[in-house]
Amino acid sequence: MRQRLLLGLALALAACGRSTPPAAPAPPPAKSLQVNEPGALVDVEATLAGDHVTVVDFWAESCGACSIVGGMLAVGVAKDVRVVIRKVDVGDGDTPVAHHYKVGALPHYRIYDRHKRLRYMLTGNDCTQASALARALADER
Repeated sequence: MRQRLLLGLALALAACGRSTPPAAPAPPPAKSLQVNEPGALVDVEATLAGDHVTVVDFWAESCGACSIVGGMLAVGVAKDVRVVIRKVDVGDGDTPVAHHYKVGALPHYRIYDRHKRLRYMLTGNDCTQASALARALADER
């Protein structure tokens, strides 16, 4: 009995001097991030931000609508820390990344929820709805 009491006391004293500070919270992911070189294949799912809604923006430099709609998306989600953007440059369109993800028309968005599930695929003018859809997904529990 006495041995157990002494052992318990020794363990308690040892634990008192070794408190570990709480872990610092992880830094937030980048709001917008280019994830590939023009046309290069990339694993889009590996770029998704954990516990964030992620809008994957497939774009090309030659696509004027991509710049306009991409700017609308950036403004639409700028103040929502729960939504991030990952940009994939498809290059001239006849590239490994465009073929792999079957991107035929631009702009092309894929919106993933906080659990990394693909919820929306938008092309052309439908991409103007992306910020509203992403914020609605962020509100889901």
